[in-house]
Amino acid sequence: MVPVYTPITESEAAVISAMLEAYEVPFFIRGGSFSKLYPGMQIKDYNTQTFMVPAEHYDFSRELLSEFINPSKEELAVLPKWSLLRTLRILFEAICYGWVIPGRRWDKNDK
Repeated sequence: MVPVYTPITESEAAVISAMLEAYEVPFFIRGGSFSKLYPGMQIKDYNTQTFMVPAEHYDFSRELLSEFINPSKEELAVLPKWSLLRTLRILFEAICYGWVIPGRRWDKNDK
C-alpha cells in the first residue's frame, strides 16, 4: 500500500472514500479512526488521515483525485489567509483550553 492523499477535512475524506469505492479501488485510511479520537490541530502521523492504495492502483487513483491534489487557482483563492486575529485565537484556545497539546494533564496536587 502506498499513500495517495491526505485530506484536510472530514467531509473531504468522505467524498474521496465514496469516489474510490464507486470506482472499486481498494483503499485503507491510515489514522482514520484515531483522527476522530483526537480532533483539533492536525499533526502529521498523529491524528491525520492518509488514503493508502495498492501500488497497482496508484496511477488510477491519482488521476481520480487530481481535483483534490492539484486545486485550481480559483479554489486556492478562497483558502483562508494568515491573519493576526486567527493566530491570537489559536493561542488563546491553546493556553486556556489546552486542546492543542495532547498528553498528560497536570494536577495541582501533583508534585
